[in-house]
Amino acid sequence: MIRLGLFLAAFFLCATYAYKVGGQPERAAITAQGFALIITLSTELLRGSVTFSFLVWGWLVADTLLIFMLIALALRANRIWTMVLAGLQLAAIFAHVAKALYPQLPPLAYALFLQFWGWPMLVCTMAGTLNHRSRVLRGVSQPEWKPRIIMFAGQTEAPHVPLRRS
Repeated sequence: MIRLGLFLAAFFLCATYAYKVGGQPERAAITAQGFALIITLSTELLRGSVTFSFLVWGWLVADTLLIFMLIALALRANRIWTMVLAGLQLAAIFAHVAKALYPQLPPLAYALFLQFWGWPMLVCTMAGTLNHRSRVLRGVSQPEWKPRIIMFAGQTEAPHVPLRRS
């Protein structure tokens, strides 16, 4: 219970900082993580307690939704750290795959594999937010989102994307 309290406190601090000084990608990342955290906590409350003896379906759903949101964010955001964040979440998905393929996986190992990855994800989000804040303070302008190159219905030509010259 103490570990959960520490994680919630760290998450709250990271979320507050991301919303206060982060850009749109930083806010989107912490919002997606918060959404997954709510699903995870509600799963635990509905079941009473999670024993990790079997595949935890509620956590699998939360982690799967989160990986899709983070991949979409990594593809759209103009930030390198979002790819690292999606990779860290993929490691959590591998814990579910390991339990599904090897049901005899000890419950403690499964629990550690699942719960560990939340901490590096918070560190990654915080580092991305600090980097954005540093860029803003130095007056360096960087677009938050990559330009769209997909043509939508009704568009006659692709949007113009200027080329950079070195």
